[in-house]
Amino acid sequence: MIRLNYKYVDSAVVGLENGISVQREFDNYKDIIAGIISDLNKRKDKPGQWLQWMNLGYSEETVWYVKEYAALVENRFENILVLGIGGSALGGLALTEALLKPFWNFLSNEQRNNYPRIFFLDNIDPDTIVGLLDFLDLKKTLVNVITKSGSTAETMSQFMIIKDKLESELGADYRKNIVATTDKNTGVLKQIAEQEGYKMFIIPDDVGGRFSVFSAVGLLPFALVGIDIDDIINGIKDMDLALKNTDINENIAAQNALIHYLLDLKKGKSISVMMPYSSRLKYVADWYAQLWAESLGKQQNLNGDIVNIGQTPIKALGATDQHSQIQLYNEGPNDKIITFIRVGEFDNNLQIPNIFEYTGIGYLGGKSVNDLLNAEADATRVALSDFNRPTVTITLPKINGYYLAQLLYMFEVQTAIAGSLYNIDAFSQPGVEQAKNYTYALMGRVGYEESANLLHEKMNEDFIYND
Repeated sequence: MIRLNYKYVDSAVVGLENGISVQREFDNYKDIIAGIISDLNKRKDKPGQWLQWMNLGYSEETVWYVKEYAALVENRFENILVLGIGGSALGGLALTEALLKPFWNFLSNEQRNNYPRIFFLDNIDPDTIVGLLDFLDLKKTLVNVITKSGSTAETMSQFMIIKDKLESELGADYRKNIVATTDKNTGVLKQIAEQEGYKMFIIPDDVGGRFSVFSAVGLLPFALVGIDIDDIINGIKDMDLALKNTDINENIAAQNALIHYLLDLKKGKSISVMMPYSSRLKYVADWYAQLWAESLGKQQNLNGDIVNIGQTPIKALGATDQHSQIQLYNEGPNDKIITFIRVGEFDNNLQIPNIFEYTGIGYLGGKSVNDLLNAEADATRVALSDFNRPTVTITLPKINGYYLAQLLYMFEVQTAIAGSLYNIDAFSQPGVEQAKNYTYALMGRVGYEESANLLHEKMNEDFIYND
């Protein structure tokens, strides 16, 4: 299993002003944590609780359908193009970047074992879209459009552009190049998919976008490029079993949730930095940033009180960002808790040649880059503690689907537990919806005329400066 080291948040290491007495706090909160874990597992099967993501590791039907479709289209496409934004893309991007060979899209067919390249179009920058479409041969591309609501403006605008191009190039056969992942009951994309005959996969009810990576949202792209989704499912199941344990001393998601909660509210650590020491895990930090920010950043608590709560997540990459951010983390405001992700065993062992022996860099010869990277992680952790900066370290024995699934599922459960500690709804995103509604209004969507008029008034108001 993956491991959590919380030694460097303890007040014995980083001082009373910046750390906590970890075991004492575990003892203080053990009954509260046990109640939260029990409650989550009792509610996960109830409609409207938005906890169905806790059951995705047991959805054998979805796994079967995904495998069947992946086998059906095997060797038919050179490219997979995923259209989605936020939770519809970040999880897929994080795991494919971690689990596929580095520089996958640059490798030959033989080096990819004849699996397709994969591209995630998760923004609506026109230059990026045009550049990608100039590169891709759409006739040889399977387009997976993902939106639960079926009306996400960014994703559906991408889809409209690409569907138009596909139809002009392939005629009626263009439908074979599209697969939709959306809600099973409602939404524009569902209607279009049914009318036009696209293959369709379902995002289950009560699974929010940022918790959807282990549904067809993620499993389908993974299977299409040859990632072993059984390995992923087994990782989820084993971690789920471990996290059902109501004893905080045995539950790493509960431990990390409580640590972050207490350091935020009691020690002023309002920023959560995620810093993996592996380039393959770079996008795990992006995925975590959405999960933590969108789930916990709330104006009101469940009692209706104005609390404006939530840590700000920051993504970093070790050792790269030791040379861009660590100066700030060591000597700047002491308002952060830093999470290191460390890899025990890399797929490759790269030795540094024994050259330049009689120079100032001779000490590196005969060592490995693996040793150097992990030495950087350990040294940075200790250096931060010298400045009384709290950190936790999560160690993956190695990077594979089994341990990556454990890691992401652990973060999901950690987020749910933290939401209960903060007494907020971790599964809503009213701040996001407000901006979406304003966008609909500005783009002329029917039903948003009143909002459009109000927006135009606000945007055209003269700025008044009172001296």
